Amino acid sequence: MKQTENLIVGLGIAGLNLCHQLEKAGKPFLVIDNCPTNSASLIAGGIYNPIALKRKLRSWLVDDLFPIMVESHRELDEKLAIQSLHHNFPILKPISSKDEVTEWKQVIEEGRLFPYVDSIEETVPRGPFKEDVFASVTIKKSGFVRIEKTLLAYREYLKNKGLLIQENFDHSAISHNQNGIEYRDVKANRIIFSEGRFISENPYFNWVPFKPTKGQILTVKTDSSLTPDRIYNQQFLLFPTEEKDVFKLGATYEWDKLDEIPTAASTTELLAKAEKALTVKFEVLEEKAAIRPTVIDRRPAIGVHPDYENLFLFNGMGTKGVMIAPYFAKQLVNFIYHDGELDKEAELNRFLRKHYKKD
Repeated sequence: MKQTENLIVGLGIAGLNLCHQLEKAGKPFLVIDNCPTNSASLIAGGIYNPIALKRKLRSWLVDDLFPIMVESHRELDEKLAIQSLHHNFPILKPISSKDEVTEWKQVIEEGRLFPYVDSIEETVPRGPFKEDVFASVTIKKSGFVRIEKTLLAYREYLKNKGLLIQENFDHSAISHNQNGIEYRDVKANRIIFSEGRFISENPYFNWVPFKPTKGQILTVKTDSSLTPDRIYNQQFLLFPTEEKDVFKLGATYEWDKLDEIPTAASTTELLAKAEKALTVKFEVLEEKAAIRPTVIDRRPAIGVHPDYENLFLFNGMGTKGVMIAPYFAKQLVNFIYHDGELDKEAELNRFLRKHYKKD
């Protein structure tokens, strides 16, 4: 019989960051994950942007999130001997509307976006843009994490330490007793579920109001006029891979047909958006699709089960998982071990009155 304090179910962006914070705190854990070849975390672009561009506002909690995010991914890169964090990698937002120029000038002059945006360039930005682009803003302190690289390296790290059980989790095999929880041949003080979209199959937390979204991303090849020193953002996201002239192009949002099968329609949609803005042509090398675990209010779902004090949820990181998961993983560990507080906008309790019905 194996013994641990924390049994983590799921090793996507959420589970990875939870394990990292537990390890930093010196707290023992085991992970159960079926190690899929395709998941929302594995295909995620991993881009972090301090600005909500449509509303021209700072992203939720950005000043608190960023220091922990950067610290965590630098620590992971060092631990795993990889280079996945690309910090201070600018996001270029082209502008082709005079009204939008006026709006950006106003928020910049008011200092609402400082230090992430502090000026607007009223000249054609460098790059293969169509003629209607005549201005741009550059987002600072942004960047991306090659999250697939991190996750695959972290799997191997856990395997080598004997901390990863590679199998599907069977919720019916959980047994509760006065000393904690047993799951097959594992005894644990608690189970923390980070199952992503599979929360719908979890009988303890399937009442949490998730609204999963399907997303598709492409790997594309283009010519050298598209410089790999920035992230392009103009109704699409385009950013470099580690291969010359090869980029990732994404992403779509679909709420109806929730499967992990790429579609020709989504590929056409992404290419049309990119080719409307840029003068280059793209060769599609790969198409991938997966389902994001998004909560209805676009906030994480974190906390303890209302009836089982040793069952926890750490899920719902959504499209900004790279940004928010490190911060909330640290917060959850502090909540468990030091009676710290959980952010009220992320705490699971916000759904109890409307969505939870006790059996």
